[in-house]
Amino acid sequence: MYRSIVITALLFTTGLHIQAQSKQERAYQAEADEVKKEVQDAKDPAFAQTVVPEKYQNESAVILAVKFSLDADHSRRKDHINTTLHERVKIQDKAALEEYSEFNIQKLKSSSWARGYKLVSFMGIRVIKPNGQQRDIDMNDAVNVKDEKDDKKQKIAIADLQVGDIIDYYVRINKDAASWFTNPDPLDYSIGEKYPMLDFALDIRVFRKMGVSWRYLNDDSSVLKRTKEDEDYVFSIHKKDVPKITDERWLYANRSLPTLRLTYNIAEDMVNGVNEKDIKEYLTYRIISVGAQYMALPAILKEFPDVLSNYKKVHNKTDMSKREIAELAYYYIRYAALYREQGGLGADIEVGQNRKLYSPRSHFVANAFRQLLLKYDIDTDLAAAVPRSVGTLQDAVSLDDLEYFIIAKPDDQPMYCYLGSMFSYPDELPTGLEGQEAYAVSVTGSKGEKSSSFRKITLPVSTAAQNVDAEKLNISFNAENLQTLNIDRMIRAKGQYRYQYVDMLLYEDMLEEERKTLSMSTTFERDLSADKKRFPEYKAAFAKARKDMDETVKDNIYTDYSIQPTAVTYYKVADQGLEKQNKPFTMHQSFTMDGFVKKAGNNYMLDIGKLITGQIELTPEERKRTYDVHMAFPRTVSYEVWVNIPEGYTLEGVENLNKSVINETGQFVSSSKVEGNKLVVNITKSYNHQHETVGAWGQMMAFMDAAADFTKQKVLLKKI
Repeated sequence: MYRSIVITALLFTTGLHIQAQSKQERAYQAEADEVKKEVQDAKDPAFAQTVVPEKYQNESAVILAVKFSLDADHSRRKDHINTTLHERVKIQDKAALEEYSEFNIQKLKSSSWARGYKLVSFMGIRVIKPNGQQRDIDMNDAVNVKDEKDDKKQKIAIADLQVGDIIDYYVRINKDAASWFTNPDPLDYSIGEKYPMLDFALDIRVFRKMGVSWRYLNDDSSVLKRTKEDEDYVFSIHKKDVPKITDERWLYANRSLPTLRLTYNIAEDMVNGVNEKDIKEYLTYRIISVGAQYMALPAILKEFPDVLSNYKKVHNKTDMSKREIAELAYYYIRYAALYREQGGLGADIEVGQNRKLYSPRSHFVANAFRQLLLKYDIDTDLAAAVPRSVGTLQDAVSLDDLEYFIIAKPDDQPMYCYLGSMFSYPDELPTGLEGQEAYAVSVTGSKGEKSSSFRKITLPVSTAAQNVDAEKLNISFNAENLQTLNIDRMIRAKGQYRYQYVDMLLYEDMLEEERKTLSMSTTFERDLSADKKRFPEYKAAFAKARKDMDETVKDNIYTDYSIQPTAVTYYKVADQGLEKQNKPFTMHQSFTMDGFVKKAGNNYMLDIGKLITGQIELTPEERKRTYDVHMAFPRTVSYEVWVNIPEGYTLEGVENLNKSVINETGQFVSSSKVEGNKLVVNITKSYNHQHETVGAWGQMMAFMDAAADFTKQKVLLKKI
């Protein structure tokens, strides 16, 4: 793995005259020299360190010193954020040498919109040999990887870098951004790296008039120093001998590591996050009474009665329950907000993979949904929670940390409705909110009644039985070459697992299914905002996306098996899984593949264990866990494998395929039998909870080890 650093530099459009380019390049180089002098010539004793303590001699690398600095200022309706990361690393083995031998550089990423930004970045790299000799890398030697007007990337190799060397590098990023509509990007800085750090320093200075809201988590509060110096709010942290982080898998840094969270506010003050009073005011007044308005809201409120009427007519319904109306309203808002094209006739056409990533602002659609529900006399609460990866309600630094959703009450069972993507379901929360504490408030009544309804609740959590990825494999040996397998694969995914297969769907097919589900009376062209001239462009884009799916299917197979298929003979999504009431996502693939069978004289050895994918083999370091385990969701993966035994052969080693490890955290169970000329193997692996304490890690390792051991199992195809 190569060390990847995001660096952004100010480059100018290629249309400028050579003379103008040279002038601007000279100005850039002059500033680069100033930054270099400021950073590398600073008399910071931490960055003079060359000796690694005895206890770290066997580490792959040791970070001798690291300093992160941020300066935030505001002028002329623009925010100016300058960040500097300076790091000094001793390389102690070949793995670290490979990691630091090349840097990938994002030199330009700019936008000219009203909400746009301009970034100017500078980087310097210095190599120090064990004898003290030092050499500065010439950044002009960087090679272009991408060279577009507003997006330029480079990479630079560090020549003659060797084990025992010290690499001392810095990245300075100057960002100017328009402040018309939004605050600058917030900062979440967690202290901890994959290598031990001998000296860590953080220095943040924010112009007083910008205001700042902060939280410091998972550490002694006295470590963070806060002061006011002239016109700045200043935050500083200094730590020595910070141990390395080995728990990179299933780690939520904000919940585990010392973390400074910081965002900007307009209060011109330094405040310790947002509190219950702030959230209550926002939920009970600013969203409900003032209204977080969606531009499409009036059209949504106007059109839905016609959608409901037409739906009843198509489905021969004279009446619908409040739950049915609430579910239809959810799907309609999802369709209007995310499926239907909102752009003008001149907008770019996007129907590929990126089209499926659209997401709305949660408080906008929550407000639209609650207004629809009120029209049909359905009791409703508005709720807000902080995603698990961010922390808890007490860790929030701004109202933007919260996700907003509706709790509909069409009957005696509440419907938790979060609309975050084209795949969201009614009565289902995103994985990041499951199990979190939330605030909820009724959306009806006077301000006083709303205020009195404000309360804290705990959100439900899905189960491993609800989130299932079930795979059925039918394996046969190629008659002409027994070392080639013909694999017929059927996958069914329900619950949160369906999100794993978003890239296997086509926007065109999704749009058609949603129109059918909602019984839309509008035309296909209307929902694409396409006139007679533009619709052929859509048809061409749809055809290209469908053709591109061939490569996506191959990539999906390769990602699962780490082997390229020799041929894909069939692919079909039988069910897209877009609606909760319909069948789960179902995908059928047929392909041929080498690499699973080895010839052994007159016999053949089948790596049957490798047919189950995605199993984790823990490294020795991962087995020693320090922090709690935070996974996306409870889940179950199952396999039903049928292997057709070729005529003239028998199987040996089947008994080794039977395993069973079951405990409170999960399970791995496999069983096998031979029925005639077929070997049948059934496998189930479950993670019972989204969160496990570090004390339960041993139990988790038990069934994970059993699964990893299964992947090593082979059966012998023996000639009779």
